[in-house]
Amino acid sequence: MLFTDGEQLFSIRITVVQSETMGDIDGVSVQATATTFSVIEALRDRHRAGVTELATELGRSKSAVHNHLDTLVTLGYVRRTEEGYTLTHEFLRLGLAMREQSPVYAASKAELRTLARTTGELVNLVIPEADHGIYLHRVGNGEHPIPEGGQVALHASAAGKAILAFREYDAVDMYVENHGLSAITDRTVTDPETLRSELRSIRDQRIAFDRGEQTPDWQCVASPIVVGTEPIAAISVSGPADRMRGKRLEEDVTGLVVSTAKAIELELLDSSDVES
Repeated sequence: MLFTDGEQLFSIRITVVQSETMGDIDGVSVQATATTFSVIEALRDRHRAGVTELATELGRSKSAVHNHLDTLVTLGYVRRTEEGYTLTHEFLRLGLAMREQSPVYAASKAELRTLARTTGELVNLVIPEADHGIYLHRVGNGEHPIPEGGQVALHASAAGKAILAFREYDAVDMYVENHGLSAITDRTVTDPETLRSELRSIRDQRIAFDRGEQTPDWQCVASPIVVGTEPIAAISVSGPADRMRGKRLEEDVTGLVVSTAKAIELELLDSSDVES
């Protein structure tokens, strides 16, 4: 067995930090943990797979992959079927538990429902995580190109740009250096100076737009949620370009998004806990 309980399964960062602090990095255990997560991500992408298929994809021996799978089955995070191995809903339980612990999620739920009813469009709560935005919550009817819980590039989305605009200049430089401003579509901003100019405007107006920069024929307007000086999230309203355009995109929905973001900021400021 690689781990003795479910908590240890998710201890890779803790293990690395503790090992570095002690000056004694256990490369074998760190690699084992990394391999376990590689197995998990491969199952996520393939939905269901067998040992041979996973071993080939990961470049690991079948016996090693089998051991990792056995551990995950024992812990309840993977299920063995006649067709192969698949993830269980334990991951959903963990994700939902994390979301419930988020103060910005708690403060946003009612406001997002009101905004969705008023606009008739999809409303999103996006939080920053590393170099991406995460769709933490979504309200409204219809399908969005990126599922709830999915990642979005900060420089290529309205919500992401709203968050970037309120970061320190050095933090934006670091994002540009690390991320590279990759082109998601032919409308994605890939020039650093063009991005910085747009971020200055967003900071002044507290409003950001995405006109097909993340997904073709899909447009969005967003406003940041800032607590103190920290952009902890953004609210966005999005929809197909044939509906979210012109006055509706740039005026009608815009004011509602800004007022909703400000209402959530006030709710968080009134709370004793403003951690995102």
